[in-house]
Amino acid sequence: MSNPVAKIVDRHLKIWNTRHATERITGIPSTYAADVVIGEPAVWFSGFAGVECAIKAVHAQMPGMHLAVTGPIQTTGDTSTYTWALAGKDGNVVKGRDVITVKHERIISRYVFFDT
Repeated sequence: MSNPVAKIVDRHLKIWNTRHATERITGIPSTYAADVVIGEPAVWFSGFAGVECAIKAVHAQMPGMHLAVTGPIQTTGDTSTYTWALAGKDGNVVKGRDVITVKHERIISRYVFFDT
């Protein structure tokens, strides 16, 4: 992974896939800006606490979930996009696309689009 954005996305996935809140909270500041914004179709989150809240909500909805990138990361300037799949231990799979903005090796915004 020589692409610096790929390394950031890898850290992002590791945090989202971590089951223990304490481990997630420790990793959030090295991956997200303090004023990060996460926009989803039905809800918006901001800041480190918002990241943890978003992750906690997904883990509650899909226990045993695993998030993975499913396609290439495309980057133009400081904006990148990639497809992903979120699989629950019950076999449910949700797919979508993220659009992230990265500055100073931190995610400053993440917009989530779900496949319908």
